[in-house]
Amino acid sequence: MEATEIIELNNEKRTRLTEHNLKYYEDMLLYIRLNGNKSEQQTEEVLLEMLEHLLQAQEEGKTAEEVFGDDPKAYCKEVVEEIPTENRKNQASLIMMVILQFLGFFAGSYGILGTALNYFFDIGSALTTFSIGSGLVILGIDLLLLGAFILAILKWIKQSTFSKKETKNWVEFLQVWAISTAFIGLIVVIHFFMPSFGKEISIPTYYLAILGVIFYVFSFLMRRKQNF
Repeated sequence: MEATEIIELNNEKRTRLTEHNLKYYEDMLLYIRLNGNKSEQQTEEVLLEMLEHLLQAQEEGKTAEEVFGDDPKAYCKEVVEEIPTENRKNQASLIMMVILQFLGFFAGSYGILGTALNYFFDIGSALTTFSIGSGLVILGIDLLLLGAFILAILKWIKQSTFSKKETKNWVEFLQVWAISTAFIGLIVVIHFFMPSFGKEISIPTYYLAILGVIFYVFSFLMRRKQNF
């Protein structure tokens, strides 16, 4: 089975767990899946095997602690060490897909919003002018910030697993909001203060919307091909 098929089967079988065992297992699942450098196929196969083992034990009246122990985090670390690393080609494809989605979102949003404001409200310009040199530097910094943002979110989620004290929803919201605001704020500051250098070019703003769609189409095709 492909990784996506295993995930669907896992989702279906998880509904058979008791509330206690489900919470225990889903923390393990989240912790193991967040190790993005590991083979997705092998990861999902291991998770499904663990789930089937737990379901069988549950039918015998056992709890997740009796199956995996009282220290699930330590158990998961051992499991993760046994999972082979994802090959570099798949890792590169995943990174490229994320970059294309990021570029598609920003180019598409700017193109659609800019064109709409100019066409309907006569705000802004029908042309977008930018400098190639500073534009490439800004793009490079934005991608680095995107990587840092994703790592920060993944680390935050990973730290929240196996927590014996349940965090309130409004606290989790504020934590995510703070990380997201810092990311967006840094991007805005860089775009605002970066001096222009290099050759200037002007293109119709709606071109950016078309470019954004193209980026999204490519990322979608990559996702289907790689089964991400």
